[in-house]
Amino acid sequence: MITLTNSEFKSKDKTREKLKNVLPRLKSLSKYYNEDEILGIIISAIRVNDFDIVNISKTGRKIEYSVNIEKTEQWIKEKLIPNTIIIDTDSEEFLKFLTFCLAMPYKMLSGETKATLSELTQRNKKRDYLQIFSDTFIGKIGEVAFKFFAQQIYNKDIKLDWVIGRDRKKFKSDIINLKKVVSIKATDTLESIWAKTPLEGNPEYGIFVKVFLPKDFFIKILSHISSFKKLIDYIAKRITVEKNESGTSELLEYIEKTAYSEKMVIKAFVCGFFKPSENTLKYKGEKLLFLGELHQDTHLIEVNKLRWNKQDWDIFFKDVL
Repeated sequence: MITLTNSEFKSKDKTREKLKNVLPRLKSLSKYYNEDEILGIIISAIRVNDFDIVNISKTGRKIEYSVNIEKTEQWIKEKLIPNTIIIDTDSEEFLKFLTFCLAMPYKMLSGETKATLSELTQRNKKRDYLQIFSDTFIGKIGEVAFKFFAQQIYNKDIKLDWVIGRDRKKFKSDIINLKKVVSIKATDTLESIWAKTPLEGNPEYGIFVKVFLPKDFFIKILSHISSFKKLIDYIAKRITVEKNESGTSELLEYIEKTAYSEKMVIKAFVCGFFKPSENTLKYKGEKLLFLGELHQDTHLIEVNKLRWNKQDWDIFFKDVL
């Protein structure tokens, strides 16, 4: 057992400090994740007490959370690892997705789609190309992850929609040609405890995916196809570096070394699905634990309440296909 006080429980940094001695042990259970990733995803499991890995005790006003490491290991083995997908960045589906993400900012900036410059965010300021690309990438990578998940684990072939049109609906099923409307939402916030689906379009199922992206994923994509190397070489050949300006060469070497220090790998944890209902409806202005105040009405459910095992997915695919 590792015991957390109430303030430690609510703080990622303090939780990390308490778990630091067992993180190598937990990481060793999976070949997919590094310690930071394992920490983030475990914090989520701790916060919602998935698999009953936390024993909560209260003495007067004092609350303590005792984390059972053996149950945490069980959660990793039985839930995290079996539902983890490695996205093939050389696959045709990923390249379709990448094309969509590259085209969306231009479509939005030119007004060729009803998507707005503030869509996918809660910012008021207008976004530039790279911000729109990043938001689109993170927002839709879950769809690609779920397609691989359905193919590799359940041998189900689903079709995603990559059309961007001026007359597109505000919301339609993220998987086309289904009997039911399905919403797929992704987040790269690993500690997140809330699965979301919109009210708009009345989706009958909500699927939630956590994606593990390199912080420099755009550069990693360019590095993966050697385009970034061409840019570095282009700069190096065309600048004149005086003896007292050697810092430029050092910066180029540093950038190249850092960009190529690890391969482009995108991992995804398909957390599960739920059926939106009156019980999952949350309203604008509500304040939720570890999320804060809501800016719009939406459907939200804690991730430990999602349906995720093989029997659940068999029922899902039978219902929608």
